[in-house]
Amino acid sequence: MNWPRRIAGTGGRPLGCLRYALVGALLAGGWQAATVHFNYGGNWTGLFWVSGTRAMPPELARGTYTFHGSTGYDGQFYRLVAHDPWLRRGWWNYQDSAVLRYTRILVPGLAWLAAAGQDRFIDAAYISIVLFSIFLGIYWLSSWAASHGRSPAWGLAFLGVPGTLISIDRLTVDVAAIALCAGWAWYIRSGSPGRLWLVSALAGLTRDTGLVLAAACCAHALRGRRWRQALGYAAAALPTAAWYVFVWTHRMRTPAAHGAAVRHWLFRHAAVGIFMELFRPAGYRFAPLLTHAVQVLDAVALCGMVLALALAAWDLRKGPLSREHWAMLAFLVVFLAVSTPNYWYNVYSYSRPFSPLLLLVAMPAMAGGSRWRLAPLAMLDLRIAAQLAPQLWGILRGIA
Repeated sequence: MNWPRRIAGTGGRPLGCLRYALVGALLAGGWQAATVHFNYGGNWTGLFWVSGTRAMPPELARGTYTFHGSTGYDGQFYRLVAHDPWLRRGWWNYQDSAVLRYTRILVPGLAWLAAAGQDRFIDAAYISIVLFSIFLGIYWLSSWAASHGRSPAWGLAFLGVPGTLISIDRLTVDVAAIALCAGWAWYIRSGSPGRLWLVSALAGLTRDTGLVLAAACCAHALRGRRWRQALGYAAAALPTAAWYVFVWTHRMRTPAAHGAAVRHWLFRHAAVGIFMELFRPAGYRFAPLLTHAVQVLDAVALCGMVLALALAAWDLRKGPLSREHWAMLAFLVVFLAVSTPNYWYNVYSYSRPFSPLLLLVAMPAMAGGSRWRLAPLAMLDLRIAAQLAPQLWGILRGIA
């Protein structure tokens, strides 16, 4: 029995895929441990990138590593959700956009469950969920590659997806959405409709763009006039809808609640916003040479995003559309909706919601297609590497 048949016949669980998944998770955890030890004084809360200028609940303030002079990053808000997933503590005022953060419940909710609701364990549980998402993402991607007769080592490419790197660095929820996208592609390949439905449902609870997976399955079924199947995949959005109703109902009962889920960058400068930002270099307060180098990397990253969108659009010329193609089409629609120039200012911001698209664009290369499809990942990763360079320098200096 050859490898592709064996991987399908064993449910996608060969030892090789598990081995690479474990190696990848250990690499991610090793980087986190190193940067915590050498850059954050051994305080693991540094990974949440908590602002030193924002107020935080007194219950969490003690022992939290903060970045003075910084506004912090998204991980600090998902940490609050993990400590209060049922909205009982009145922590709305500590959020930047409370409704938006609470609708992305999967990772914070799983952290709360894993810690049995005990505050002292929730931060560690959250970090563990992020690492477990990396494990699953690599495992599923390895299984997908091996089913095409390729080495399961291709699963390690999951670590090169921008949203994965950013989640390792700042504990955002995006790594779970990307992992579920990899699982979604694998279950399409292996013909597992029940598991396909499950990952589609979980993706919507991870972040709003995760609903793309259920929508793609539904559109594919509708195109084939499989009405019952389409209805079933539409039902995958029901858990997300129910949770949204819960969050919005609680918001209406809480006068202090604030933060709109719809951002100001929606529906402006359709399709041209990214090019407007490309020709408007960001102003950095670095030395002139360093500023120029970072601006060049910003432009390279934006070009990588444009290339990924172009490759996705090129794939759509073929018919009939597969479920993966329907997902690409949905992400292209999202691109048109978020085309305001300010949206494309920072690679840490725009690359995260589009990371599932970047993965789908790159996956044919892992099945023996053109290696050029990996170029968008490489182009964005160059800019992310520049962002991580100070941490690497801190680690090397500490070792020396």
